[in-house]
Amino acid sequence: MKPLACLLCVTLMLLLAPLAMAFCFVPQPRLTCAEYFASQLVVEATLVQTKIIGDKGDPLGIEAHVYTLAVNKVMRGKIVGRIQVYDGNDSGRTTFDWTRGKKYLLFLSYVPSENSWALDSCGNSGPLDAAKAALSEIEAINASHDGGVIYGVVSQEALSTPIPGVHIEAKGENGEYVATTDEKGKFQMKVSAGNYSVSASQNGISFKKADISYEDPGRIQIEPGGCAQVQFAEVEGAQ
Repeated sequence: MKPLACLLCVTLMLLLAPLAMAFCFVPQPRLTCAEYFASQLVVEATLVQTKIIGDKGDPLGIEAHVYTLAVNKVMRGKIVGRIQVYDGNDSGRTTFDWTRGKKYLLFLSYVPSENSWALDSCGNSGPLDAAKAALSEIEAINASHDGGVIYGVVSQEALSTPIPGVHIEAKGENGEYVATTDEKGKFQMKVSAGNYSVSASQNGISFKKADISYEDPGRIQIEPGGCAQVQFAEVEGAQ
């Protein structure tokens, strides 16, 4: 087979190879305000190029896609020109389609090992024409000068059974706040801007940060108009 024909054949196989689909197992949606403040960069950008990275261990497989986008508007962070977004072909890959020339709202964090930006596939990133609600929340955040809100969930270790009636306490430089989980194991508390440590307790039962907690309950930073999401899990066998 001629080299050019071989190259075209391999490229076609890469394009047609099955893609891994993202799997979002977090038991609550990512709040826009929490993801906004947890992101290093939030932008509106237009996709200009897509690059396929082949799987070295499988000639027919795809390891990742790298998307090059032109930044149109920066809402958080500082960036100019173009950015690259690394999207691994695994359970964390994005759930929306990428189309050249289309605009996107992206919540990003930098990944030094890939020399690229990355997004949470279970977050609020996606096509700009479907981001009206997220954009409205960002506008409200930027207009706010008050405190913020700490949201959370408490459940058993398997994160399948919520635990109601759990006492939640947030201690910080600007005061202490308390809340109690409802029948769905959820809680929320409005707090002043500042740094907090959040804990959960109920009749001697021990709780810890859930493995999939968005933020670390022990190190919460609330900016004006912002919020944070935490998840606690019951420590098995601890009373």
